[in-house]
Amino acid sequence: MKIVNNRGFTLIELIITLMILGIIVAISTSSFQGILSNQALTHRVDKVYYTLQLARSEAIKRNKKVYVHFCQQGDVWKMGLSELDTCDCFIANSCHLDGIEKVQDLVDGKTLFIKNGDLTFFGSQASYLPLRFSANLGRVVITNSEEKSLSIIQSKMRVRACSPDEPQLGYPKC
Repeated sequence: MKIVNNRGFTLIELIITLMILGIIVAISTSSFQGILSNQALTHRVDKVYYTLQLARSEAIKRNKKVYVHFCQQGDVWKMGLSELDTCDCFIANSCHLDGIEKVQDLVDGKTLFIKNGDLTFFGSQASYLPLRFSANLGRVVITNSEEKSLSIIQSKMRVRACSPDEPQLGYPKC
């Protein structure tokens, strides 16, 4: 009587296992891209929100008007903080407070977008006077590659971040 000891996998079992693993990786990669896109959107919305809040507090602290400039070159947007009413965020040391450059990337035109008409601040800038409730009104809507959008709205009384369509990504509907 002959005893056969089978050890290991056959070639067909190995190929099937690798095919199943490949399908799982392909599905999870597309889900992961969506998660990264949503995370980038919420990060940028928070960045704009806190920059507007910082401008308001700096105006009160300095007893001077402070501006947040939204600068565009093609599909790329940046925002800068300054005491000057003119500022080009794409030129070095154009937007600064106390000699320190205050420029941040806003959208890259590849994963995050600002569509035509989605920036309603007059002159593409938000401004804050040292008096309470004295800010120019406007909003900016940022959209990601998954077509999800979030708004940052400056009203007379406050700055708020919300979702224009439906509650999503932890933000309420506007």
